[in-house]
Amino acid sequence: MPRQSQPDQYVFTFGADGVVTAVAEVGRNGRLDNEKIERGESYRLIDGFVVKTEVDGREQEWEVYADRDGDGRWVEVGEGEGAFHQGLLALFGGTPVSGAAPPAAPGGEEYVFQFDATGAVTAVFERERGGRLDREDIERDESYALVNGFVVKTEIDDGRMEQTYYADPEGDGVWVEIAQVLPGASGVSATPW
Repeated sequence: MPRQSQPDQYVFTFGADGVVTAVAEVGRNGRLDNEKIERGESYRLIDGFVVKTEVDGREQEWEVYADRDGDGRWVEVGEGEGAFHQGLLALFGGTPVSGAAPPAAPGGEEYVFQFDATGAVTAVFERERGGRLDREDIERDESYALVNGFVVKTEIDDGRMEQTYYADPEGDGVWVEIAQVLPGASGVSATPW
């Protein structure tokens, strides 16, 4: 069994209205290494999670941090591209996302999944520009499942489980990635709902 790497830990200082005013990474020796909040970055406490959003030119991305045991040390539990949608926080709390699927990142990779009669994913195709489909291999260390209207890819990366969620917001059979979740990081459930 591969050795599981320890996630990076962070300490946040909170100001008014949950805005993070300072960020420090916890070193192996327990010392805090202050990090500068860069231009285009913002951190905010939302529903018990710290959400970092970053805009770099036209690119947008986000990260979500949790402190499940309340010790003041936060770990990243997920990330994604595009504008952050608050409805995604349900993924990190182990409860179903309600309502319509959160919007996907514009210009993100598109996929078509082939399902068997039981709903299991039997083939994965990346949709290229112009609509051409390129078949992707399903590797030994990854699996796909249809869960509550999402396709969830589960794989082991650097000794840690990672789940990628895909949604079909248009209902046209073209799926887009909406989030990567790190189950087990600070208590995030490995079982999607």
